[in-house]
Amino acid sequence: MIYNDDQKALIMLSTVEGYAAKRKRFESVDRPRELYQDLSVADNMIAKMEKEGIGAVTLIDDDYPESLKEIYDPPYVLFYKGDVSLLKSEDLLAIVGARKVSAYGKNIMLNFAPAFIKSGLIIVSGLARGVDSIGHKISLDNGAPTVAVVANGLDICYPPENSQLQSKIAQTGVVVSEYPMGSKPLQYHFPERNRIISGLSKATFIPEAGEKSGSLITADYAIEQGKDLFVVPGSIFSAQSAGCNKKIKELQAIITLSPDDVVESLGRTVSRQSQTAVQLDMDLQSIINLLNDGGLHFDEILQKVDIDIATLSSALSQLEILGMIRKLQGNYYEIIPRI
Repeated sequence: MIYNDDQKALIMLSTVEGYAAKRKRFESVDRPRELYQDLSVADNMIAKMEKEGIGAVTLIDDDYPESLKEIYDPPYVLFYKGDVSLLKSEDLLAIVGARKVSAYGKNIMLNFAPAFIKSGLIIVSGLARGVDSIGHKISLDNGAPTVAVVANGLDICYPPENSQLQSKIAQTGVVVSEYPMGSKPLQYHFPERNRIISGLSKATFIPEAGEKSGSLITADYAIEQGKDLFVVPGSIFSAQSAGCNKKIKELQAIITLSPDDVVESLGRTVSRQSQTAVQLDMDLQSIINLLNDGGLHFDEILQKVDIDIATLSSALSQLEILGMIRKLQGNYYEIIPRI
């Protein structure tokens, strides 16, 4: 890709730390190219980006998402890997939440996220552990694109165990960051990153979040940006749901009890189509047949099927990934009701 001098100047400006400093410099000139006499630093950066398959879209480009231009302190540059056109989609829904997601939160994601995808919504999240990763994985499992907004340069993956996931997202969706190559995932980058997640999206959905969850920063940004915030209530005794419950108590969020609450509010059609049939092997089908009569403990399932512990554990995990069953507290399993 060929970048003009204005674009190169903004790419160099992305290396300046702090929004106040960037904004002051940006507003001090009539054209971005006036910021720097020597653009060789940008040329070197672009050469390195091209080797890594990284592109850049700047605030002055037609490809820059209009939704981000409307937020406070929009990023001057978005570095990306993948399909940058997704950032301008009208179908983006932010999904963020607990990193240490409970069985309750995971079950919400397994029920809600596929319904969102079937209605045509595209999940935007932050590639973090927990809810973020689950949302991205469900998108990929359903053959849908997803948008990952990260808090570091695109030549780095954080958390490192999501390296393969990040690569897969870039193949069918897009991974995006305001930080240039080599930027580490510094602590203050994460709250800065969150304004982009909410800014790109029509609304934000939180299935589960503790009182001090970083996802609540995204929630606050969504509210400031005039976007709808949907949260799922949880037990008053659950610390993992304290953040969601607080937003409801403060009348800052829309109580969400089914995927339809989000889908219909965003003007999408609720999909009533049944899930595509999955061909199961004999072990998996025998487990499904057992659970059709009600939830069972792991040991009860083990007694009734002719397989060993390791095989059963693997089979149950496969069925969870397929979104057909869910694990409950106490090592119980049950069929996930079809939406």
